[in-house]
Amino acid sequence: MDEKRYDSELDDLLSDIHRLIDSDDLPEDLPEEPEALPEDLDLSGLLEELPEPEPVPEPSPEPLPEPQLQPGPARDPVLEDLKPQSWTQKQRVPRHVAKLQKNQEQAYADWLYEQDHREPMMPPPDDPTIPEEVLLPKKKRHGFRNFLIFLVILALVSTASVLFLLPRQPKAEAGLGMRKDGVSTILLLGTDQSGARTDVIMLLTADRVDRTLSLVSIPRDTLVNGEYAVPKLNSVYAANNGGQVGIDMVLTRVEQCVGFRPDGYMLVQLEGFVEIVDALGGVEFDVPVDMFYNDPSQDLYIALEAGRQTLSGEEAMGLVRFRSGYADQDLGRIEVQRDFLRAMMSQTVSPEGLVKAPLLMKLLLEHTQTDLTTGNLLWLAETAALADLSGIETETLPGTARNFESGSYYVLDPALVLQTVNRCCNPYAQDISEEDLAIRLN
Repeated sequence: MDEKRYDSELDDLLSDIHRLIDSDDLPEDLPEEPEALPEDLDLSGLLEELPEPEPVPEPSPEPLPEPQLQPGPARDPVLEDLKPQSWTQKQRVPRHVAKLQKNQEQAYADWLYEQDHREPMMPPPDDPTIPEEVLLPKKKRHGFRNFLIFLVILALVSTASVLFLLPRQPKAEAGLGMRKDGVSTILLLGTDQSGARTDVIMLLTADRVDRTLSLVSIPRDTLVNGEYAVPKLNSVYAANNGGQVGIDMVLTRVEQCVGFRPDGYMLVQLEGFVEIVDALGGVEFDVPVDMFYNDPSQDLYIALEAGRQTLSGEEAMGLVRFRSGYADQDLGRIEVQRDFLRAMMSQTVSPEGLVKAPLLMKLLLEHTQTDLTTGNLLWLAETAALADLSGIETETLPGTARNFESGSYYVLDPALVLQTVNRCCNPYAQDISEEDLAIRLN
């Protein structure tokens, strides 16, 4: 039996087997059993006749090449085992194995891409094994800079407070010369139910240096100069059509009575007076006498019993308007008005009242006609808070009641008026003289 012939037949058989494995078009009708080899084929003697293989000399060990830094695909033992070992022909890798190898190569390429594009992971700076040049620079702290910014903001806020909210002493534009330090006099006016007549007329003098307050009342029936049908001080505002013109004329008539023009004025509507008392939660006051009075024409209904009690806004309004139960009528009412105003101011500057200061200021501005600025009002409020309100000095400009053809009037006494004004409400260093007065006597 020819040796070359058998080698050739064996190689052809192996090639057919590999070609069948790699082929996608397998025959549909495969034989159930492989065809048998020819009966006359005897392979038993083939192995005996094969010559002994010559020993292959072992190659001398060669130095291993330096490892390459560039990573390559991972070694797969399955693929290594499929590589040809002793065949001389070129062996084809099975298709399913080639696909697996391709997937591994793509996965390795994706991994390399992720390594190149991800953010560097820095080790913690506390690790002593990390070189200094690898450590990230520490974040700078700007505590001092932030402190400077805070000081600048604080300065801006303080400046705004100084410019817009700084208490400012009210002063008349034209006066009688040098003023007393820290003394201002404000005209307080309160209207009746109609809002036309000023039934409450007082001079509030605030002394910031001595920390004192005084209230000097001018009777509503005071005889004044001017061509009026009823020349009483309380009718001047309405006779001049109210508004700013009416206020200016009232200031002029008051100046003739006391010898100087007040540093400012506040005209409070009766409605605002009621709301301010209610905002305070009522005012505690000792009602001196029983007060019962009804006047439907004025929508006035008063029902108060004598004694200490907390008065609501409506009750307080009846208190300051009541006059028929006093022996001296209007003068008795003036005294009660001053006493109630003092109680009201004491409650306003109390801790409970200071909490309500924003609401009280809002109501005051809504229902008050005034030439005082917010800074002026703050100055007055601070002065009142510093003063001993229980020691407020109260006076009424001296005079006598007289009857004329047009009615009953209160006529001021110039000499006594000078004494009262210079003692209680003169904001100037120089005393008021008779030449400064223009009091109407008849």
